[in-house]
Amino acid sequence: MSKIKNLKKKYKISNLDFDCLLGHVLKCERAFLYTHPEIELTGPQLKKLQALLKRRAQGEPVAYLVGRKDFFGLDFIVNKNVLIPRPETEILVEEVFKKNNIKTVADIGTGSGCIAIALAKTKPNLKVYAIDISSAALKIAKLNAKKHQVKIKFLQGNLLEPIKNKKIDVLVANLPYLDTKLRGLRIKLETRGLKFEPARALYAGPKGLNCFLKFFQQIKKYGLTPKKILLEIGYSQAKEIKKIAQKHLPNYYSEIKNDLAGFNRAVILTRVN
Repeated sequence: MSKIKNLKKKYKISNLDFDCLLGHVLKCERAFLYTHPEIELTGPQLKKLQALLKRRAQGEPVAYLVGRKDFFGLDFIVNKNVLIPRPETEILVEEVFKKNNIKTVADIGTGSGCIAIALAKTKPNLKVYAIDISSAALKIAKLNAKKHQVKIKFLQGNLLEPIKNKKIDVLVANLPYLDTKLRGLRIKLETRGLKFEPARALYAGPKGLNCFLKFFQQIKKYGLTPKKILLEIGYSQAKEIKKIAQKHLPNYYSEIKNDLAGFNRAVILTRVN
């Protein structure tokens, strides 16, 4: 075990990250590592662990290194073609279930499919559409749907275009919402991993509002009238997004939902007539 401990010191990896990578190499749970402190690695295992630690030390997210990430109590396949599911995004799933008489939901910008699959897994009778502009992302989403044995209609296209003629009760979307200028400022330790995630799924023009603007324009253009619209947002965007929503959808009431850290995290729009 001494060689393993030396590697942790060498690459200055947190205990949690180190255990995740070691467990991945050994194909075991974290608890196993604590109950078997005497464990030693084979030569190939040690070489694999060292390569993973080196990549992690350079900022690559653990989720990409191990190829998986938990979301809403489910295990999802991830790679560099999809965003890594975040705990705060679970707010969107929870809010969908607060609305009664929901038959159809469309997940816009599905990525790994985590939102759509969490919804379909929890409510098997729900008809779920999952849309993404990226064929590579949809490939991963379909693998996750197969893994969790849920039935979802996957469609490729730009935002709402694939469902413009369908009746949808709830629209849920985790759209790109980072300001494009932030792409050159990824120097903080806690955000350096963003450079490994797909830029098209992160950045959306000045103030990060371009996708929201197009989203609301399409709702109006296609005459969609969902009972509820749920959007994940950046912590400083609530005021601007509410203003855009009011302009295009005046018959919707908007409210803001905070995440567990107390930051604005979701805009919830409910049709009032």
